[in-house]
Amino acid sequence: MSIVLGAILAAFAFGAAGGTELTRTTVVEILMVLVGGAVVSAAVVWGSRGPLYGATSLLAFVLLAFITAVSVMWAIVPELAYIEAGRTLAYLAVFAAGVAGARLAPNAGGAVIRGILLAAMAAVTYALLARVWPASLGETEISNRIGQPFEYWNAVGTTAALAIPGLLWLGARRGGELWVRALAYPGMGAAILAILLTQSRGALAAAALGVLAWLAVVPLRLRSLPVLLVPAAGAGGVAVWALSKPAFAETAQSLASKEAVAGEFGLLLLAMAALLYAAGLALNVGLTRSTPSPRRRRRAGIAALAATGLVVLAGLASVALSDRGLGGTIDDRVDELTSETETAPTVQGAGRFGATASTRSKYWKEARLVFEDRPSVGTGAGTFRVARLRHRTDATVTGHAHGFVPQTLADLGIAGLVVTTLLLLAWLVAAARATALYPRRLSLSRDRGRTPPRRDWTSERIAVVALGLIAVVFGLQSAIDWTWFVPGPAAMALVAAGFVAGRGPGAAAPGEPTALDPREAPAGPSPPRLLAAAGVLLAALLAAWAIWQPEAADRATGTALTLLDQNQLDAALSEIEDARNANPLSAEPLLVRAVVETRANREADASDTLEEAVLKFPGDPDTWYRLAAFQLGTLDRPAQAAEAVQGALYLDPLSATARQLFLEAKAREREQQEARAARTD
Repeated sequence: MSIVLGAILAAFAFGAAGGTELTRTTVVEILMVLVGGAVVSAAVVWGSRGPLYGATSLLAFVLLAFITAVSVMWAIVPELAYIEAGRTLAYLAVFAAGVAGARLAPNAGGAVIRGILLAAMAAVTYALLARVWPASLGETEISNRIGQPFEYWNAVGTTAALAIPGLLWLGARRGGELWVRALAYPGMGAAILAILLTQSRGALAAAALGVLAWLAVVPLRLRSLPVLLVPAAGAGGVAVWALSKPAFAETAQSLASKEAVAGEFGLLLLAMAALLYAAGLALNVGLTRSTPSPRRRRRAGIAALAATGLVVLAGLASVALSDRGLGGTIDDRVDELTSETETAPTVQGAGRFGATASTRSKYWKEARLVFEDRPSVGTGAGTFRVARLRHRTDATVTGHAHGFVPQTLADLGIAGLVVTTLLLLAWLVAAARATALYPRRLSLSRDRGRTPPRRDWTSERIAVVALGLIAVVFGLQSAIDWTWFVPGPAAMALVAAGFVAGRGPGAAAPGEPTALDPREAPAGPSPPRLLAAAGVLLAALLAAWAIWQPEAADRATGTALTLLDQNQLDAALSEIEDARNANPLSAEPLLVRAVVETRANREADASDTLEEAVLKFPGDPDTWYRLAAFQLGTLDRPAQAAEAVQGALYLDPLSATARQLFLEAKAREREQQEARAARTD
């Protein structure tokens, strides 16, 4: 099971990459829907009877997908909302598969963690090896920060961060083969090193909070500390060496610069992995031979927490004794993070971890201004990239608000924020139930009359806590970044979150006492269940078909352009009609049809087509620009062009091309006026 799950999640990660290329992302989203539908169908047929744990979270996710889909009705660029609806449907399918998996195998928490770790470590290892063989694995990586296979460093950082709770579980647990537990040491070293070489402060903070939560909750502190500290020392040493080299510390480094240190970096990686694995074996042998008493473990845990507190206090003391003092330093860092003025260039290299300045504050300001335009329902899912153009103060290009909450407010307004808040609260309640971390007096209505679940720290309970922390770590990092839009790490977190939400409180690990009601035993196929499973599969197929339509339209439009180059105008027009039928929410088929009609010397038809594009998609600055360019360059009507291009300038005041077109239209209009005046004289 672990290998199959890991292979599927790795395929999602490597297949979709950064989630910015339509074809790759569409294929992965379709696979997500089909795989999710298959798992849910299996749970419908063979899942246990009884309460459907995770139903509230699932319904809240369905509501999020619904509001995302219906936002095409008011979106300023409907095509972007449609594409985002497809992504949300795919994520819903993955989450539902996690819930269904918990219903099929409620005691498979360890197997789910291993599957997630296989996928996460495959991505992290690839990111590191891309710097060992930069010419073959990292030829498209232009940043000094490692970013393969996602082509985005923070996505690598969050993948490494969400793996850390799973690695703590793998290395600290008492069961399992010794050689497998020892693998947690080089895995942890690779994850920490990846976070440091991405220079992702959000990933580092999320990972640190995940570790603190693990140490505070799970009573395996004495076994967890070596899994964390020994790899941290090894990874820290390699990171210090790497960040002293321009290839890892300075922006815009050439391939030659990266290849110059690739060999040494590869040897350091190999040495680190070998030494950490040997240390893991030795430490596990020592723990096996001598088991500390409960009192000793308790004292060691208290000492570890005290040491952590002393480190924090020492840091606070050093800041308090600085020139600015504690309050002044905190104020400065908060101002750097939230300032809405233009920020200075972000620090690179090791110094980046001590700075808070970034471009996020600018994007958050833009998201706030977009939200204020339409506070109730936003400008439509996925439309921030276009809506922000009215409010940007420089030529910076971005597709996301670099924060889940700002993005949600801009795209879906208060309605979207309410729905996502409901989803979060529902999941937190389900997670508290599954992990038994809620107070004993808390009793949910569906659990009344049932035997209370055991609250012993069984191996399965620890695994469920680790899965919950995997989801939490991803959520924390995504709150200040756009990693939600990267399918690879998002799918890993959603599987973990879904399994936790869908796992009831009664299941125990194999061989342990269980409080499951006998009526909840797994059921076999029956006609109603088979019919329901068929309905789920049909819904998955329909969702996959809907997700494919933007890609189908894009392919038909590309074929039309190819036929245009071959002067096959009628065939090109036929392909354009196919594109319009596949995705009537896109302006691109209309714009391409106008080009074909112009080539066929049908200027009047081309003008009507471009005007139709403006009327149907008035929130897209490109439609206004294309109409103005046609009116100036083809029809030689500069006055109309100057008027039309103002629509593009209203939507994007800093557009250099629209400004240039406006100036050219005004200049041409003056020429025509002078020519008419000369003829009159």
